[in-house]
Amino acid sequence: MRKMFKNKRLSSAIIIVLSILFWGNQQLFSQDIQIRSYVSKNKVGINENFTYSIEVSGKSTSLPDPVAPDFKDFYVLSGPNTSTSIQFVNGRMSATKVHTYYLQPKKKGQLNIPPATVKRKGKTIKSNAITITVVDQPQTAQKPSRQRKAPKKTTDRDLLGQSIYLKTEVSKRKAYVGEQIVVAYKLYFRVNVSGYDFKKLPSNPGFWTEEFEMPGQPIISSEIVNGLNYNVATIRKIAIFPTQSGELTLEPISVMVEARVQRRSRSIFDSFFDDPFGRVVQKTLSSKPIKIKVMELPQEGRPADFNGAVGRYNLDVKIDKTDVKTNDAVSLKVTIAGEGNIKMVNVPDVIVPPDIEKYDPKIKTELDNVGARIRGKKKAEIILIPRVPGDFLIKPLTFSYFDPQTGKYVTLRSKAIPLHVSGQRGVAMSQPLGGGASLDQRYVDLIGRDIRFIKEFSQFQPVGYKIYRSFKFWGLIGFGFIFLIVFVLVNDYQARISGDERLVRSRKAGRMAAKQLSKARDLLKSGEYDQFYRAVSNALQGFVRDKLNIDLSDFSTPTVRKHLNERKIDPAVVDEYIAVLEEADFRQFANIPDSPEERQKFYDRAKKVLTSLEKWI
Repeated sequence: MRKMFKNKRLSSAIIIVLSILFWGNQQLFSQDIQIRSYVSKNKVGINENFTYSIEVSGKSTSLPDPVAPDFKDFYVLSGPNTSTSIQFVNGRMSATKVHTYYLQPKKKGQLNIPPATVKRKGKTIKSNAITITVVDQPQTAQKPSRQRKAPKKTTDRDLLGQSIYLKTEVSKRKAYVGEQIVVAYKLYFRVNVSGYDFKKLPSNPGFWTEEFEMPGQPIISSEIVNGLNYNVATIRKIAIFPTQSGELTLEPISVMVEARVQRRSRSIFDSFFDDPFGRVVQKTLSSKPIKIKVMELPQEGRPADFNGAVGRYNLDVKIDKTDVKTNDAVSLKVTIAGEGNIKMVNVPDVIVPPDIEKYDPKIKTELDNVGARIRGKKKAEIILIPRVPGDFLIKPLTFSYFDPQTGKYVTLRSKAIPLHVSGQRGVAMSQPLGGGASLDQRYVDLIGRDIRFIKEFSQFQPVGYKIYRSFKFWGLIGFGFIFLIVFVLVNDYQARISGDERLVRSRKAGRMAAKQLSKARDLLKSGEYDQFYRAVSNALQGFVRDKLNIDLSDFSTPTVRKHLNERKIDPAVVDEYIAVLEEADFRQFANIPDSPEERQKFYDRAKKVLTSLEKWI
């Protein structure tokens, strides 16, 4: 009977454990699945159609099918069209399933598409809702006319529209003086961006600025904004610390972006003549200025030793030894570490008894700008030399700072440090050094740097000596005139070269191409094969553009071939250059993985064709 009772208890425990594990796995699985929805455009005409996509992603290949919302205000022209993709990143698998519908609005106004849902193991997960603005005609619609008009020239702004913009995000818009504010400049884009360059960096008066360390290539994520799916890349990140109170302005930033866009086709035959990868256009983006309200630090509760430190800090005080002899050096180290503007933090002063000599501290600042916020350490090493034997006490050090999260002042206090000194009374540094004085070697070196010793040898000239009668005097003057003439000629030559932009570009073409090839060589064995082919493409394009002075917007296969043939370059070299360039562009955007060996062969091929071109151009 007892054995049966024990078996029942054991069975019940096993059932409970299995239930907990099953429930935990169910919760974990439901958390791994994500669902979101987005549209191709959020402002359409009454007779215009658009795509609505539902994306389900997770770590399993058997993803459930989503349940579409009620399209009561839209005509369903087609769908669902299903596509599935599987990716392996660092040995981890992820899968994505997308259901796409082609919709057309039934009426004008603000129309809502409810969230889509997905069910798994009894759990229901919802996506985001989307609002569509329906107008009479889409913005790109042309008024009907019986007479055929010449096509309007398409500008870069028309091609890009709102497909790319720059946004400034701040961690807070209301802060105290000295408080850390993190600013991130993010690029939102729905086109293929091939590069960017900062045109104007703000000075931000009224702020102390610290830069965050950014990766070589920005990390790209995705975000749905107003129902549109954008790629997002943080291109710059800084921490600002207000140095004065009042309403301060964070100035805008300007960035020149290079994007590859497809030409709007007007004829079914256009595709036979256009670049299959589109053309590269340039657009200058500017962020908006941001107002930040800065408050004064409160006077209530302000400690007497407060020196303006704002943030969160720790105080650490250490001494290398507490039992020493007279005239022996003692190292006292004070470290302040934490989150805030560590460069502006002042190390507290060390108060020692009058019989102990104290030297100026050696201060070192370590800045950590890799994480989400600026952190750091400020270390101070103070050398102490006791001159009189006895027992001494170094008073505790205090350090006060203002914590903006709590809105209160905090005072840190170290422990008092006892110091036992044995031996005979020493000689102070201000007294004459006797033969029996014993000093540490480091202070002997210090004295050697501070004292200017008497020169034992000097050179004198006879009375009545005239220096202008010597050959050396006139030789130096002549050399000075020659140097001045050479300097003027060289400076004039450099000015003429700098004014010739074509010559400057041509001279720097080889160096810039070598820089891009060096970047590609570093990516040979990495998994970023698209970045490798982008670097090779930039080297090939940049060399020819700079050598032949071709604008980026005019760079295309026919134009390049025409310019190279005009230079009477070997047709075989031209054909090889075009072939390597087109293959680099194709592999860059085709997303086809390859091996490091294949990349090495392609790298050697690109380097060889550039070497051949350099002999002709």
